[in-house]
Amino acid sequence: MKKFNKSGTMTLRRVIGNLLNQRRFLPILAVAAGFLSGSNAVGDEINLVTGSSGFVNPDNFTTGTSAGGSGTIYRLIDTIPAGTGVFQPFLSYQQRGEEEGVNTSLGGSGQGFLDDKRVPKWNHDVHLNELGQVDINLKPVSSGGYYAFELDANETGVGNPNRLLSIDDIRIYTKSSNPFSSNDNDTKVSNRIAGDTLGTLRYAQNSPSTSTANWVLIDASRRTEGSTSGSGSSDMIVLVPTSLFAGAGANDFLTFYTKNGSHDTAGDDGSDAGFEEWRFLSGTPSVPDGGSTLLLLGSALIPLGLLRARRESNKA
Repeated sequence: MKKFNKSGTMTLRRVIGNLLNQRRFLPILAVAAGFLSGSNAVGDEINLVTGSSGFVNPDNFTTGTSAGGSGTIYRLIDTIPAGTGVFQPFLSYQQRGEEEGVNTSLGGSGQGFLDDKRVPKWNHDVHLNELGQVDINLKPVSSGGYYAFELDANETGVGNPNRLLSIDDIRIYTKSSNPFSSNDNDTKVSNRIAGDTLGTLRYAQNSPSTSTANWVLIDASRRTEGSTSGSGSSDMIVLVPTSLFAGAGANDFLTFYTKNGSHDTAGDDGSDAGFEEWRFLSGTPSVPDGGSTLLLLGSALIPLGLLRARRESNKA
């Protein structure tokens, strides 16, 4: 595992409400960022494991294959709960050690291309107009914001070194037609990813696609209120500037590819448990209320409890 000469932290809390597909976001997490200086050949590492609480500048890579790619932000996040039924992923994949996944509804029932799983229900096609736009604090905006992609990593629990996972590449494409076909197979899909021929490349964590020089280290067991393991709380969110999608059509297919576990040099940063899953933020998130909604609900229930107690007393 690499050492870091600089580190920083950031907090972010998000509480999910599922009424009418609205979400509440509230900063809660300590985020750590570490960077290694160097050229694109050496690459950078973002460490979302170590550090103490406090706000710092967003965590990003200095280079990317797309113009302005350095504006893409990586952050630790802790959405609770984050089980599949609540999380609503569009990409699911699983493989021990190194794993890779790409979202498409094709590739077979259940098992898809590469290491895809749960096709097509939780691994499926996405159109650009399904994504919501948010600002850096995850509040909805009409333009000039970010598309947000959130990871729920399914690794072993606290105290186990296998709780760590490296995020070694993310590549996002758009295309007016479906970039996949029923005649595709793993080899064809891998070659097209290597050649960046799945559409217009909008963001890439590494250049070229065969490189893993830029990578992120996460702790899938980390939580502000204790610890967790497996699926149940999310682990990282990636904010990609909408400006990188200039010229894309609203109905264009969006293809999201990712690779994990390539930096498993110590035998503890690879995948070793259940499936990883990604979702995108959509709809209109509501403004954080600091917990006042729950406070008001609790206040409303108190009189009802007193009334019930009085009725029980009168019956006696």
